[in-house]
Amino acid sequence: MTPSSVARLKALVAVIVWGASFPSAKVAVGEVSFTTLVWLRFGSGLLVLFLFLAIRGKIRLLPLREAVTFAALGFLGVFFHNSIQAYALQTVSAGMSGLIIAANPIAIALLGSLLLSEPLGKAKIAGILLAACGVLVIISRGNISVFLQREYSFGELVMVLSVFSWGFFSVLSRKALQRTSPELGMTYALTFGWLFSIIPFLANGGVAELPSVSGKAWANILFLGILCSALAYLFWYDALQVLPASEVGVFLYVNPVVAVIISALFLGESVSASMLFGGAMVFSGVWCVNSLSRMQEKRRKME
Repeated sequence: MTPSSVARLKALVAVIVWGASFPSAKVAVGEVSFTTLVWLRFGSGLLVLFLFLAIRGKIRLLPLREAVTFAALGFLGVFFHNSIQAYALQTVSAGMSGLIIAANPIAIALLGSLLLSEPLGKAKIAGILLAACGVLVIISRGNISVFLQREYSFGELVMVLSVFSWGFFSVLSRKALQRTSPELGMTYALTFGWLFSIIPFLANGGVAELPSVSGKAWANILFLGILCSALAYLFWYDALQVLPASEVGVFLYVNPVVAVIISALFLGESVSASMLFGGAMVFSGVWCVNSLSRMQEKRRKME
């Protein structure tokens, strides 16, 4: 497999795991506060990343400028992004949360074009929009007019805010990874994100919550920490180092499809024919964007 193919595979694995994170987080916040969940999640993920780097002998100090950069990224993409998502999940269903954040690829593509001057051709835009339409079909259950008829809760609006925080995090991370390896950069970002989470954890009495956490909640917390934080974030950084932000971002359209499926299987949330049709549109759009990118790669190699 080529480096680009491996990067696409890693991006796909990351978003599939993240798709399962919404139902898992929904279960966890049923027992602990969102501040405690964030602290436990990234603490366990950070431990795994440190062990990974220690075994490979890659732990080292970054220059001050790079450390400050990843501290800012840790605040934005780890602490702030996941705190507002965990807060929103207290009132928003897991399936709906996954569908709202499906706007991420559009935000990443636009920010990548504006901040990194990444080209957006007509075919790539068409693929992104096709997948976006698929998400709209899923959210509206086939009735687009629902967006004009319903009132939106504060939790849903907070979840929308997380779309922009992740877009900036992904685009700015791609720029930062030009100087730092993905595993080291992610470890620093996760470390600072976890450190930022200590203050709200202690301020909200998180220590007192720990003895009453059930085995079921711990299983979900460890899943969020080890797989959704350590592994998925690392794979995301690996993909961002190789591929344009817009191409990596389009994989996030798979996220809501997975969230809906997992929510239906484990939380009893319903799945309709329109959701299945929308899911097919999502995967078609993702396929279009990545097929175009592979064809462009082949042309460049032949020239």
